[in-house]
Amino acid sequence: MKTLFLLSTFTVIVLALSSDASMSSAKDSVTPTGTATVQSTSRFSSRYISLTGRGCGSGMTRREERETEERGTDLPTRCKGFGGYDILVGYSACSAHISAEKGADSYPLVTQAGNFKQNTVEWRMAQANGKTVPFAVIMRVYEYAGDDLCATGGKVTAEFLVVKGLDGFEHIDEKIDVKTTPNPNLKARQLADKKYGMRL
Repeated sequence: MKTLFLLSTFTVIVLALSSDASMSSAKDSVTPTGTATVQSTSRFSSRYISLTGRGCGSGMTRREERETEERGTDLPTRCKGFGGYDILVGYSACSAHISAEKGADSYPLVTQAGNFKQNTVEWRMAQANGKTVPFAVIMRVYEYAGDDLCATGGKVTAEFLVVKGLDGFEHIDEKIDVKTTPNPNLKARQLADKKYGMRL
Protein backbone atom coordinates (compact mmCIF):
# COMPACT_ATOMS: atom_id res chain seq x y z
CA MET A 1 0.00 0.00 0.00
CA LYS A 2 2.84 2.38 0.93
CA THR A 3 4.54 1.60 -2.40
CA LEU A 4 1.32 2.34 -4.32
CA PHE A 5 0.97 5.70 -2.53
CA LEU A 6 4.55 6.69 -3.40
CA LEU A 7 4.04 5.76 -7.06
CA SER A 8 0.84 7.84 -7.23
CA THR A 9 2.61 10.85 -5.68
CA PHE A 10 5.53 10.53 -8.12
CA THR A 11 3.10 10.39 -11.07
CA VAL A 12 1.36 13.60 -9.97
CA ILE A 13 4.71 15.42 -9.63
CA VAL A 14 5.84 14.29 -13.08
CA LEU A 15 2.56 15.43 -14.66
CA ALA A 16 2.80 18.83 -12.94
CA LEU A 17 6.37 19.37 -14.15
CA SER A 18 5.36 18.33 -17.66
CA SER A 19 2.49 20.84 -17.64
CA ASP A 20 4.79 23.66 -16.49
CA ALA A 21 7.30 22.81 -19.21
CA SER A 22 4.56 22.87 -21.85
CA MET A 23 3.33 26.29 -20.70
CA SER A 24 6.88 27.63 -20.68
CA SER A 25 7.43 26.31 -24.19
CA ALA A 26 4.19 27.89 -25.37
CA LYS A 27 5.24 31.25 -23.92
CA ASP A 28 8.63 31.00 -25.60
CA SER A 29 7.02 30.21 -28.94
CA VAL A 30 4.97 33.46 -28.79
CA THR A 31 7.96 35.72 -28.23
CA PRO A 32 9.54 35.49 -31.74
CA THR A 33 6.18 36.23 -33.39
CA GLY A 34 5.70 39.37 -31.32
CA THR A 35 9.26 40.50 -32.03
CA ALA A 36 8.85 39.93 -35.77
CA THR A 37 5.70 42.06 -35.80
CA VAL A 38 7.48 44.95 -34.13
CA GLN A 39 10.37 44.75 -36.58
CA SER A 40 7.95 44.64 -39.50
CA THR A 41 6.11 47.78 -38.43
CA SER A 42 9.29 49.71 -37.63
CA ARG A 43 11.21 49.11 -40.87
CA PHE A 44 9.87 52.35 -42.41
CA SER A 45 11.00 55.86 -41.50
CA SER A 46 11.15 59.38 -42.90
CA ARG A 47 13.90 61.88 -43.54
CA TYR A 48 13.55 65.45 -44.72
CA ILE A 49 15.33 68.08 -46.77
CA SER A 50 14.62 71.77 -47.34
CA LEU A 51 14.59 73.20 -50.86
CA THR A 52 15.87 76.52 -49.54
CA GLY A 53 18.57 75.44 -47.11
CA ARG A 54 22.12 74.19 -47.14
CA GLY A 55 22.80 71.44 -49.61
CA CYS A 56 21.05 73.36 -52.39
CA GLY A 57 22.58 75.23 -55.31
CA SER A 58 22.32 75.43 -59.07
CA GLY A 59 24.36 72.30 -59.66
CA MET A 60 26.22 74.26 -62.35
CA THR A 61 29.69 75.70 -62.72
CA ARG A 62 30.18 79.47 -62.49
CA ARG A 63 30.62 79.65 -66.25
CA GLU A 64 27.42 77.69 -66.86
CA GLU A 65 25.56 79.97 -64.47
CA ARG A 66 26.78 83.09 -66.34
CA GLU A 67 25.82 81.64 -69.70
CA THR A 68 22.39 80.65 -68.41
CA GLU A 69 21.73 84.11 -67.01
CA GLU A 70 22.93 85.76 -70.23
CA ARG A 71 20.28 83.79 -72.09
CA GLY A 72 17.70 85.21 -69.70
CA THR A 73 16.97 81.80 -68.19
CA ASP A 74 16.40 81.22 -64.50
CA LEU A 75 19.01 79.13 -62.74
CA PRO A 76 17.74 75.75 -61.57
CA THR A 77 17.86 74.64 -57.96
CA ARG A 78 19.42 71.29 -57.11
CA CYS A 79 19.23 69.94 -53.55
CA LYS A 80 21.04 66.87 -52.27
CA GLY A 81 18.69 64.12 -51.15
CA PHE A 82 19.32 60.56 -49.99
CA GLY A 83 20.43 57.33 -51.63
CA GLY A 84 22.14 59.17 -54.48
CA TYR A 85 19.03 61.19 -55.36
CA ASP A 86 18.81 64.95 -55.85
CA ILE A 87 15.73 67.13 -56.07
CA LEU A 88 15.88 69.35 -59.17
CA VAL A 89 13.68 72.43 -59.55
CA GLY A 90 13.66 73.78 -63.11
CA TYR A 91 11.81 76.92 -64.14
CA SER A 92 9.82 77.82 -67.24
CA ALA A 93 7.98 81.08 -67.95
CA CYS A 94 5.77 80.92 -64.86
CA SER A 95 6.06 77.40 -63.45
CA ALA A 96 8.46 75.34 -61.38
CA HIS A 97 8.98 71.74 -62.47
CA ILE A 98 10.16 69.54 -59.61
CA SER A 99 11.70 66.11 -60.11
CA ALA A 100 13.85 63.57 -58.31
CA GLU A 101 17.03 62.70 -60.17
CA LYS A 102 19.61 59.97 -59.82
CA GLY A 103 22.36 59.89 -62.41
CA ALA A 104 20.72 60.02 -65.82
CA ASP A 105 17.32 58.93 -64.45
CA SER A 106 14.60 61.48 -63.75
CA TYR A 107 11.34 60.96 -61.84
CA PRO A 108 8.87 63.86 -62.33
CA LEU A 109 7.13 64.86 -59.12
CA VAL A 110 5.01 68.00 -59.48
CA THR A 111 4.58 71.25 -61.39
CA GLN A 112 3.89 74.32 -59.30
CA ALA A 113 3.79 78.09 -59.61
CA GLY A 114 7.20 79.69 -59.95
CA ASN A 115 6.86 81.17 -56.46
CA PHE A 116 5.61 77.91 -54.94
CA LYS A 117 5.25 77.90 -51.15
CA GLN A 118 6.37 74.46 -50.11
CA ASN A 119 10.04 73.98 -49.35
CA THR A 120 10.17 70.59 -47.63
CA VAL A 121 10.50 67.16 -49.21
CA GLU A 122 9.80 64.06 -47.11
CA TRP A 123 11.71 60.95 -48.16
CA ARG A 124 10.04 57.68 -47.22
CA MET A 125 12.75 55.18 -46.31
CA ALA A 126 12.78 51.39 -45.93
CA GLN A 127 15.24 48.87 -44.51
CA ALA A 128 16.59 46.76 -47.38
CA ASN A 129 19.57 44.39 -47.18
CA GLY A 130 20.81 46.06 -44.03
CA LYS A 131 20.62 49.56 -45.53
CA THR A 132 18.09 52.37 -45.22
CA VAL A 133 17.11 53.46 -48.74
CA PRO A 134 14.52 55.90 -50.14
CA PHE A 135 11.64 54.45 -52.16
CA ALA A 136 9.17 57.37 -52.33
CA VAL A 137 8.86 61.10 -51.71
CA ILE A 138 5.98 63.03 -50.17
CA MET A 139 5.37 66.69 -50.99
CA ARG A 140 2.72 69.28 -50.24
CA VAL A 141 1.40 70.77 -53.48
CA TYR A 142 -1.21 73.28 -54.60
CA GLU A 143 -3.75 73.56 -57.38
CA TYR A 144 -4.43 76.95 -58.92
CA ALA A 145 -7.33 78.74 -60.55
CA GLY A 146 -5.10 79.61 -63.52
CA ASP A 147 -5.03 82.84 -65.48
CA ASP A 148 -4.53 84.05 -69.04
CA LEU A 149 -0.81 83.32 -68.91
CA CYS A 150 -0.36 80.18 -66.82
CA ALA A 151 -2.25 77.16 -65.58
CA THR A 152 -0.32 77.63 -62.34
CA GLY A 153 -1.39 81.27 -62.04
CA GLY A 154 -4.16 82.81 -59.98
CA LYS A 155 -5.23 81.94 -56.48
CA VAL A 156 -4.71 78.60 -54.77
CA THR A 157 -7.88 76.49 -54.99
CA ALA A 158 -6.81 73.23 -53.33
CA GLU A 159 -3.98 71.70 -51.30
CA PHE A 160 -2.76 68.12 -51.50
CA LEU A 161 -0.01 65.76 -50.43
CA VAL A 162 1.40 63.76 -53.32
CA VAL A 163 3.22 60.47 -52.87
CA LYS A 164 5.55 59.53 -55.72
CA GLY A 165 7.59 56.36 -56.03
CA LEU A 166 11.25 56.29 -57.04
CA ASP A 167 13.24 53.70 -59.01
CA GLY A 168 11.40 50.38 -59.02
CA PHE A 169 8.43 51.89 -57.20
CA GLU A 170 6.92 54.03 -59.96
CA HIS A 171 3.56 52.36 -59.26
CA ILE A 172 3.32 54.47 -56.10
CA ASP A 173 1.33 57.52 -57.19
CA GLU A 174 -1.10 58.90 -54.62
CA LYS A 175 -2.80 62.22 -53.92
CA ILE A 176 -4.33 63.10 -50.54
CA ASP A 177 -6.64 66.07 -50.01
CA VAL A 178 -5.22 67.96 -47.04
CA LYS A 179 -8.50 69.64 -46.06
CA THR A 180 -10.78 66.59 -46.15
CA THR A 181 -8.41 63.87 -44.87
CA PRO A 182 -7.82 63.51 -41.11
CA ASN A 183 -4.07 63.46 -40.40
CA PRO A 184 -3.07 63.61 -44.09
CA ASN A 185 0.66 63.21 -43.40
CA LEU A 186 0.09 59.90 -41.63
CA LYS A 187 -2.23 58.77 -44.44
CA ALA A 188 0.43 59.59 -47.05
CA ARG A 189 3.03 57.52 -45.20
CA GLN A 190 0.64 54.62 -44.78
CA LEU A 191 -0.15 54.56 -48.51
CA ALA A 192 3.55 54.64 -49.39
CA ASP A 193 4.38 51.85 -46.94
CA LYS A 194 1.48 49.68 -48.10
CA LYS A 195 2.52 49.89 -51.74
CA TYR A 196 6.18 49.27 -50.94
CA GLY A 197 5.36 45.56 -50.78
CA MET A 198 3.66 45.68 -54.19
CA ARG A 199 6.87 46.26 -56.14
CA LEU A 200 6.36 45.30 -59.77
